Amino acid sequence: MTGGVQIVSHQTHGIQSSYHFNCTKSKSSQGKSARDQLLEQAHREYQTGDYVSAEIHCRQVYQTDPQSPAVLLLLSSIYFQKRLLDDSAYFSREAIRVNPTLAEAYSNLGNVHKEQGDVQQALEFYKYAVGLKPDFIDGYVNLAAALTSIQDYEGAIKAHMEALQINPNLYGVRSDLGNIFKSLGRLEEAEECYQKAIQCNSTFAVAYSNLGCVYNQRGDIWLAIHNFEKAVKLDVTFLDAFINLGNMFKEARIFDRAVSAYQRALALNVGHAVVHGNLASVYYEQGRLDLAIETYRIAIRLQPNFPDAYCNLANALKDRLLVSEAESCYEQALKLHPEHADSLNNLANIKREQNRTHEAMELYQRALKAKPDFPAAHSNLASILQQQGRHHDAIEHY
Repeated sequence: MTGGVQIVSHQTHGIQSSYHFNCTKSKSSQGKSARDQLLEQAHREYQTGDYVSAEIHCRQVYQTDPQSPAVLLLLSSIYFQKRLLDDSAYFSREAIRVNPTLAEAYSNLGNVHKEQGDVQQALEFYKYAVGLKPDFIDGYVNLAAALTSIQDYEGAIKAHMEALQINPNLYGVRSDLGNIFKSLGRLEEAEECYQKAIQCNSTFAVAYSNLGCVYNQRGDIWLAIHNFEKAVKLDVTFLDAFINLGNMFKEARIFDRAVSAYQRALALNVGHAVVHGNLASVYYEQGRLDLAIETYRIAIRLQPNFPDAYCNLANALKDRLLVSEAESCYEQALKLHPEHADSLNNLANIKREQNRTHEAMELYQRALKAKPDFPAAHSNLASILQQQGRHHDAIEHY
């Protein structure tokens, strides 16, 4: 089989609005003005993702109080979530006009620029925001996300640490910090971050999944499985964790449980081509060739530019003695990816079996050019060279 399965780390913070509306909790609703009650309602609707209703009610307050920073910030956040970025930027600037030291407005403006691809300008706004308000957690989180997006990992680590100094119990931030350490190969620090995230919130499925990724990277497959299982137990809709769990069972050759995990993933997203491809690979390993062929074809229908699936389908077809179809699939994989080493090697094997030795040699050589440390291609090419009496050349490839 070709195309190794990919273990997916999970991020917990993406672009986010940095607006947090603070209402007076001590008063009863009877003691609040109609304006305050309407603004609180808009805020609750925003928090639950009902941005249409939030906009309607916040606009009603805005008509009577267009200079309120809280109203302007909430409108900025609503329009950001609705991806009306120009409107979001307008209300952020209005909030700044009313209160030039309002850190949240600068951070929201940074969110807009980051979403528009202007990361450098976003960074300026985030840095200005935390300069105005040194205990501004969301500002540091947004700054860290922007720095991560331009691969300034040390800067991102520092920004995450600033947020954690303000509030050590931010388990999502700890998990994101762990992801940075993991990407840098600093696995012990990543593990510590995920463990601390779990200590802060023992039901945080993302941290268990990311911890599983660390153990997988270390080669500790059973600890990886344990943590992925914990993640899907905590969150039965956690697609990436089901995929990772299936990958681990596949690697451990516990094929029935790999099938079960992949099927759970497909129940969550039936159109996930890579999962169909991974499931087909398990069927192939089980010797269920017809089911493997059918499932590879599903993967290809879902993702036509999927060279690994074409190559693996070709392998199954060849085992079914459908050599002509297999040859066509290898060729299609190479149209999509001319340096696809497995397809080059496997197509060369067919040419060799057809006594088309010269074509086979060219394909083996192309495979080695694409992947110089490819043992199968070296061995296959050496075998031909030995048969031709070119023993010295053959030895170089063995």
